[in-house]
Amino acid sequence: MAKKSGLLGYLYLAGMALVVIGCFLPLSSHFGGNLKGATAVSHIGDGGIMSISAILALVGAAAGIALCFVPVKNAKLLKLVSVIVSVAGGIYVVANTNSTAFKIAAKVTSAHIGLGMAVIIIGWVLALVGWVLHKD
Repeated sequence: MAKKSGLLGYLYLAGMALVVIGCFLPLSSHFGGNLKGATAVSHIGDGGIMSISAILALVGAAAGIALCFVPVKNAKLLKLVSVIVSVAGGIYVVANTNSTAFKIAAKVTSAHIGLGMAVIIIGWVLALVGWVLHKD
């Protein structure tokens, strides 16, 4: 593993780890915050473009974690690419679950952002801040 410079060196790793953890947590919460609901990983079995985008979100984050431990050329650029891939996959999953039918169902069940989505967003922000502030 590359030498880390204090806390800033671990922000990227912590952010990408949060994204992976968030993929296994519910993306939305219903009826007062229960922990049952669709996760990013549960979209993988759906087939089609939704599966591909959920895989991109998870694999992009996992690749970012791996890049923290494996010495490669252009690691900083590859880490940025892994964040971009993860964000692009995650945005596609969220954009497609925000269809009109989903919005109506969310109003009926009083759904709001779930723990998984919050953890994923925090992870993306931490990873980007860590990428910007870390000097390779």
